[in-house]
Amino acid sequence: MAGADDTCATFQFHEEGHTLGNVLRYMLIKNPDVDFAAYTCPHPSEDLMNLRLQTNGKPCAEAMDEALGNIIDVCKHVRKTFRKAVADIQKDTDTEMKQ
Repeated sequence: MAGADDTCATFQFHEEGHTLGNVLRYMLIKNPDVDFAAYTCPHPSEDLMNLRLQTNGKPCAEAMDEALGNIIDVCKHVRKTFRKAVADIQKDTDTEMKQ
């Protein structure tokens, strides 16, 4: 993390690309404490993703931590919903087989 102060920073993620960059940018932009969030992947041969973040008072590291936590929460919800849907389909299939 490099920046002029706590409210403006650039984070560099190694071995990450557009998948994390786009999701992270989206989660950051949803935060009312974030003024600006954008990412770039410098070149396809470089396995890097740079994310620029500017907040309106909250430390960037705190906003980043919140966004990463929110992504984890969304992933947990998707996994739970998926598992329930699979269980429901299996239950329906088992019921149809018994008839």
